[in-house]
Amino acid sequence: MQQRYGADKLAVVLIDVDPGFPSPPEKYLPRARKILDRLKLDWPNAIAPNGFKDTAHAFNVSAYGNVIVDARGIVRGVNLHDKDLERLLEEVVEGKKAEKPRREE
Repeated sequence: MQQRYGADKLAVVLIDVDPGFPSPPEKYLPRARKILDRLKLDWPNAIAPNGFKDTAHAFNVSAYGNVIVDARGIVRGVNLHDKDLERLLEEVVEGKKAEKPRREE
């Protein structure tokens, strides 16, 4: 999707919430870095230091999955896939205002 819209309009970021949590960072960070290097991921990757509870609080989500955040920092969709994800990304990239967040359980 990022290639389709361009990095200037869409950013994909991986937030790793459980690479060994609750182990201390010095134990899981080297392993997480090896995995990211091996997979050659071409988007930014971050590790949530306090695991899923930090991201759950920040994005008001109750489960793992994708979270679509617009340029203003507003969550526009959660756990969307296929055509639903594509439609929402088109709206976000075009700057259309959100009526309400979309969520697929």
